[in-house]
Amino acid sequence: MIDPQAVKAKMGAFLKIPLERLQDNATLSDLVHESFLLVQLAIELQEEFNARLVQEDLRDVRTVHDLIHQVVTHEISADDQ
Repeated sequence: MIDPQAVKAKMGAFLKIPLERLQDNATLSDLVHESFLLVQLAIELQEEFNARLVQEDLRDVRTVHDLIHQVVTHEISADDQ
C-alpha cells in the first residue's frame, strides 16, 4: 500500500518545493508553471511507487490531493505485472 505522505514528500523533493507549500488543496498550476514538468512529475511518481497512470486518470487532476489520490489508487499489484 502506498503511503500518501511518501508521495507528497517525493513531490516536494522532485519539484524542490517545501512540504509546507504542498497543502492538499494547493493547485498544481499554482505550484508548477510548466506543464512539461507536471508530466515529468507524474512519470517520476509512477516509477517510484509502482503505479500506472494514464492520461484519462490525470485529466481531472487539479490539486496536490488529486494527484496523490491517483497514485495511491493506481498501484500496480504483483498480479498485474
